[in-house]
Amino acid sequence: MNDLQPDANSAHGSNPNNRAPVENTASYDKRLAAFLLDSLMMGALLAVMFEILGWVPDETQAVNMETAIKMMIAKIEALSSAQLWLVVLAPYGIFFMLHGYSLFLRGQTIGKRVMGIAIVTLDNQKPPFLPLIFNRYLTQWILGMVPGLGPLLRVVDVLAIFRTDKRCVHDLIAKTKVIDLNVKVAVNPNSLIA
Repeated sequence: MNDLQPDANSAHGSNPNNRAPVENTASYDKRLAAFLLDSLMMGALLAVMFEILGWVPDETQAVNMETAIKMMIAKIEALSSAQLWLVVLAPYGIFFMLHGYSLFLRGQTIGKRVMGIAIVTLDNQKPPFLPLIFNRYLTQWILGMVPGLGPLLRVVDVLAIFRTDKRCVHDLIAKTKVIDLNVKVAVNPNSLIA
């Protein structure tokens, strides 16, 4: 024990349940690293999908980025509406292939698992899967698609992490928080953390 941390037994009696709360909210750098890991995995799988669809121009076709973008737009415009819907929905399918099971089982994406952080309810419980998906992920996906405002809404969502409770807008909507699993604070045996 250090001098800055009072003895729990002397300050609050001998009951360990009376301890002062410990901050276990995941740090900004762990959340960012988890996001970047998840994004790299998504990007790699989307690149494979683009390659399979023939959307990646080879060196002989594209001289510069502007030409490559024009070629991709032309290929997108040539898609049927069914193919276009498949392309629009594919990233969400890839997300569930990558993270669905882990979110269901532990409240973690792969990046969060690697970084030792997890999504929990406000009382440190594993969140129910469907409300987690609908309230936390679907809301940000839909808001991100609003023409003109989508990117701005996503930025506002992410910048909310700098609030004192370190919760983004999607955390507030879903009534969740992201915790560091290495910080042990819970005394409830049903809690996700110990």
